[in-house]
Amino acid sequence: MQNFSKLKIGIGLIYLAIVTLVVILFFYYGANSFLDLNFLKNNKDKIFAFRDANFVLLAISYFFLSIVWVFLLGFGSPLIIVAGFAFGVVWGSLLSIIGFSIGALLLYLFANHYFKDVVFKYLGTRFLSLKNHFNENEFSYFFFIRIIPGIPFPIKNIMPVLFNMKAKNFFSATLLGETPGIIISISVVSGFTGAIENNANLNFSLLYSPEIFLPLLGLGVMVVLTSYLKKKYLKKEKKEPYDI
Repeated sequence: MQNFSKLKIGIGLIYLAIVTLVVILFFYYGANSFLDLNFLKNNKDKIFAFRDANFVLLAISYFFLSIVWVFLLGFGSPLIIVAGFAFGVVWGSLLSIIGFSIGALLLYLFANHYFKDVVFKYLGTRFLSLKNHFNENEFSYFFFIRIIPGIPFPIKNIMPVLFNMKAKNFFSATLLGETPGIIISISVVSGFTGAIENNANLNFSLLYSPEIFLPLLGLGVMVVLTSYLKKKYLKKEKKEPYDI
């Protein structure tokens, strides 16, 4: 038993070291600059030519990268930009939805096995008040949490550790709950991509184009609807940070 505990600690430390190393390398080599609008606009011809010549390879690479990225506590927004820019709405959404869901499931299973004590220590006081809701119907409630904007994506992925949620319910709720937000976000990015590809001026008038305005409208409707449902059905006596 003692050897098993040491193994868990060792694996946990290795995981944290990898996460730290990825973050350091990401910013040290300026990987975030590749998501800059000016960079994309100035290099669009090369980027689109490379994409068209290597679409399948890029799609496969992105799919596995998205799984690893989410597993390493990465936020979804950088990948959403890449997916919308490189693959468009259909393929970008499909690859992201499945990749994010698999990565989230792996992170949940890993955290539930190796970091349960840590999760309870840092998130227990914030989310244990939701235990009764999860006991009633963990799939429906977690699906609702997935749809609600505002909770950091990595927090959503590890929070169910507090309730020992079934893996199949976690995956299904994640797959379905994240779908609307991913499709809307990638649609917005894809709209801007189309403007860049067609050499359109990047100004506020683009917001009124159907490719961008309709997804933003959908996002607004989703935010209003989920806020209404949250206030109507999920009133609680005490509210904590990230509580819903």
